[in-house]
Amino acid sequence: MRRHAQYCKHSQGGSALLIFALVLISALLGTFLSRLNSATQDTQRDQITGDAMAQAKDALIGFAVTYRDTHPTEVFGYLPCPDTDNDGISDSCGATDVSLIGRLPWKTLGLPPLRDGSTECLWYAVSGHAKDNPKTAAMNWDTLGQFVIQDVAGTILSGATAHDRPFAVILAPRSALNAQSRAPVGTSECGGSNTPADYLENIGALGTGNTTLVIANADSVRNGTNNDRALWITGKEIFDRVKMRSDFKTDIDSLVNDLTSYLNNLVPASLPLAPLGSNKGIDDTFINNYLATLTAQKKNVLKNWRDNLLYAGGPAGSFTVNGSSTICRAILFFGGERTTRTVAPLVAQTRATVTEKGDSSNFGDAAMYLEGTNASIFPINAAYTGVTQYDPANPGTNLLRCINGLGAGSASFDNPTDFASFVSTGNGVTTDATTTPTAPTVNVASAAGNNGGCVWFPNLMPLAGKTVRAYYEFKFSYGDNFALGDPVLDRGNGFTLQMVRNDIGFPTTCGTETNLGALGTSDMWGSLSFIIETDVFQNSSRNDPAGNHTAILANGSLAHAAGTMSSSCDGTLSGCTPSPANTFEESPPPPSPKQTGEIRAGGN
Repeated sequence: MRRHAQYCKHSQGGSALLIFALVLISALLGTFLSRLNSATQDTQRDQITGDAMAQAKDALIGFAVTYRDTHPTEVFGYLPCPDTDNDGISDSCGATDVSLIGRLPWKTLGLPPLRDGSTECLWYAVSGHAKDNPKTAAMNWDTLGQFVIQDVAGTILSGATAHDRPFAVILAPRSALNAQSRAPVGTSECGGSNTPADYLENIGALGTGNTTLVIANADSVRNGTNNDRALWITGKEIFDRVKMRSDFKTDIDSLVNDLTSYLNNLVPASLPLAPLGSNKGIDDTFINNYLATLTAQKKNVLKNWRDNLLYAGGPAGSFTVNGSSTICRAILFFGGERTTRTVAPLVAQTRATVTEKGDSSNFGDAAMYLEGTNASIFPINAAYTGVTQYDPANPGTNLLRCINGLGAGSASFDNPTDFASFVSTGNGVTTDATTTPTAPTVNVASAAGNNGGCVWFPNLMPLAGKTVRAYYEFKFSYGDNFALGDPVLDRGNGFTLQMVRNDIGFPTTCGTETNLGALGTSDMWGSLSFIIETDVFQNSSRNDPAGNHTAILANGSLAHAAGTMSSSCDGTLSGCTPSPANTFEESPPPPSPKQTGEIRAGGN
């Protein structure tokens, strides 16, 4: 019995230990599950925060990249000011170049009030150089942001170099820390005060200089004094998209072409003599006089992108461009996007200081803008190379122009020798200056596909104050008795005599068959040209009259004004129909009409 009693006592003790173990396991499991649940919730909150910030970043970059779509006279790249009165709308940003912080202007961006994983609305800091009100002196791909981002451990996350400093920073405040007060204020969507310190930690002093923002982006570096999360936007992220826009290409090409045209219409003795002052050889007084000739949009393009222009030479300069034998009195460059220096030290190009960029007392460092031989010899008299148009696929390439001012003499191509210098750039076109030396000819056959055929006289002909006369006879090889405008049976479209500007080089292509071989309105040459059209195909979309006709047209467009034809060819209207009607190609064998055209150029 004793043994039995002892046995029972031992058994009861084992049961107690088992129960205790089960309770301990249950407690440990509960703690584990609680921590696991907390970690899962943290991950979910972080995902919400990240998604909201990414959406805000996309909207802000979109605002900058499309800025001129809503502000027609401005350039691209500007960011909105923050919301400082908690209504979701961008507010005034104070003084020029002063950075500012506030809430994300969600209404201005067309967004809902974006919130982080702790249900707090997002905040937003914008560099004084990037904000749209008031604007900085120059918004371009070299504009510097004014923020340095570092984590609580002191590691710099962005802004270690000048061009790496962000234009803007999106901030998620997350849950309140320490004595932060976030009591609801008013009835706005986001509630709470407009005081950044109630939501954000370790925000440096904002001003015209650089501001350090300390954040806790990674969970591993969170602590009890900072839990802010940030996502930033650099100038490169904005201009990587801006520079692919077709109208950005138009801006840059027009900037260079218009200034070249202005310079080439000055008397040579009046050409600026570099260096005369600020900005790599281009004098402020000269630029101010030139600005007065421009539209509001082109003024802003010049003001914001002027820093990429480099000028050398003057009335007595001696340069060559792209292997041409033509001697240029001056040259004009547009330095492309920053790339790697090709002159020691071989490091990334930086355009951040006065020494690099130049000012009224400093010509600047050409190697920060130009590459290859150009960088090593500019601005001395020498041979230079460059391209004629901005290429989005190669934005770092330099655009180059030859500057000579107004020419003194006249030019013509009225003999076989001159005629033989025409350059054929299209299929189906040949020239013959030998068979009939007193009357050289151009033969035009049908070109392949939709391409037109053409020949260009490549030499520059100064027109200021001159009269341009053209005389030629033409004849169609076959008669055409089919209905005018017949899309199947009509034999052809016609031909054009087109005069284009040559300060940007001569064209290397032709227009389409439907454009009679002429370069059109979207082409850099065609958009600034005069055309004498000989048209034998009625095109209703161009308001063509019901008959063969000739016309003088401008800027690459073959469209006629409707309802302006008259039988009185006395110059009172823009179009006239002679009597008898023209039959350039209708009567077999077709006649050989003679055409004479005259254009009198003004002083420009």
